[in-house]
Amino acid sequence: MISFIFAPGHTPGSMAFLDERNRALIAGDAFQTYGGIAVAGKVKPLFPFPAFGTWNKEVALASARRLKDLNPSILAVGHGAMITDPSEVMSRAIKDAEKSWGRGENHAARS
Repeated sequence: MISFIFAPGHTPGSMAFLDERNRALIAGDAFQTYGGIAVAGKVKPLFPFPAFGTWNKEVALASARRLKDLNPSILAVGHGAMITDPSEVMSRAIKDAEKSWGRGENHAARS
């Protein structure tokens, strides 16, 4: 069974898809791995282009948190390689975005 997850941020209508059989998550542009793991909207010098096209950083950060909470076994993204057991790198990307944008978990949760 596939779950459809509303994951706005990079664009207002962004979606992600979770295969519940093996917990594989297709996150689209909610994260990128090319040029380094990042939440949509976070500039990575080696591949900054997804950040430039991100509609709303706060919403992207909230979506990234929700996707991480799904505890995926595999993270597949629109830009970059798939990652197995991605929980730690997803957490790192979220913390990096929070630090860069001056937003802690409580602030973004209220947004």
